[in-house]
Amino acid sequence: MSLHEFAKDLAHLEYVVPLLERGNPLSLPYWRNRVTALQAQQSLLPDGTKRVARLLKLFNEFERESVSSR
Repeated sequence: MSLHEFAKDLAHLEYVVPLLERGNPLSLPYWRNRVTALQAQQSLLPDGTKRVARLLKLFNEFERESVSSR
Protein backbone atom coordinates (compact mmCIF):
# COMPACT_ATOMS: atom_id res chain seq x y z
CA MET A 1 0.00 0.00 0.00
CA SER A 2 1.40 3.38 -0.94
CA LEU A 3 1.44 6.42 1.32
CA HIS A 4 -1.28 8.01 -0.79
CA GLU A 5 -3.53 4.93 -0.62
CA PHE A 6 -3.01 4.64 3.14
CA ALA A 7 -3.79 8.32 3.74
CA LYS A 8 -6.89 8.16 1.55
CA ASP A 9 -8.20 4.98 3.23
CA LEU A 10 -7.49 6.33 6.71
CA ALA A 11 -9.28 9.61 5.97
CA HIS A 12 -12.29 7.70 4.63
CA LEU A 13 -12.44 5.51 7.74
CA GLU A 14 -12.10 8.54 10.02
CA TYR A 15 -15.19 9.93 8.28
CA VAL A 16 -17.23 6.71 8.26
CA VAL A 17 -16.48 5.21 11.68
CA PRO A 18 -18.06 8.00 13.78
CA LEU A 19 -21.21 7.67 11.65
CA LEU A 20 -21.55 4.02 12.66
CA GLU A 21 -22.87 5.10 16.04
CA ARG A 22 -26.09 6.20 14.30
CA GLY A 23 -26.51 2.82 12.65
CA ASN A 24 -24.22 0.84 10.46
CA PRO A 25 -25.00 -0.10 6.88
CA LEU A 26 -22.42 -2.88 7.12
CA SER A 27 -21.46 -4.84 10.18
CA LEU A 28 -19.04 -3.51 12.79
CA PRO A 29 -16.66 -6.45 12.18
CA TYR A 30 -16.33 -5.37 8.54
CA TRP A 31 -15.32 -1.84 9.52
CA ARG A 32 -13.04 -3.04 12.34
CA ASN A 33 -11.27 -5.29 9.81
CA ARG A 34 -10.80 -2.31 7.48
CA VAL A 35 -9.14 -0.34 10.28
CA THR A 36 -7.11 -3.30 11.54
CA ALA A 37 -5.77 -3.84 8.02
CA LEU A 38 -4.18 -0.39 8.21
CA GLN A 39 -2.12 -1.26 11.28
CA ALA A 40 0.63 -2.78 9.15
CA GLN A 41 1.09 0.51 7.28
CA GLN A 42 0.31 2.96 10.08
CA SER A 43 3.91 4.17 10.21
CA LEU A 44 3.58 5.59 6.67
CA LEU A 45 2.18 8.79 8.18
CA PRO A 46 3.75 10.56 11.15
CA ASP A 47 0.43 10.51 13.01
CA GLY A 48 -0.81 7.24 11.47
CA THR A 49 -0.37 5.18 14.64
CA LYS A 50 -2.34 7.69 16.70
CA ARG A 51 -5.13 7.92 14.13
CA VAL A 52 -5.52 4.15 13.75
CA ALA A 53 -5.50 3.74 17.54
CA ARG A 54 -8.24 6.38 17.86
CA LEU A 55 -10.44 4.50 15.38
CA LEU A 56 -9.89 1.20 17.19
CA LYS A 57 -10.79 2.92 20.47
CA LEU A 58 -14.08 4.04 18.90
CA PHE A 59 -14.83 0.43 17.96
CA ASN A 60 -14.16 -0.67 21.53
CA GLU A 61 -16.59 1.99 22.77
CA PHE A 62 -19.26 0.94 20.24
CA GLU A 63 -18.92 -2.68 21.28
CA ARG A 64 -19.11 -1.85 25.01
CA GLU A 65 -22.24 0.22 24.41
CA SER A 66 -23.74 -2.55 22.32
CA VAL A 67 -23.15 -5.15 25.02
CA SER A 68 -24.43 -2.91 27.81
CA SER A 69 -27.63 -2.04 25.91
CA ARG A 70 -28.60 -5.71 25.53
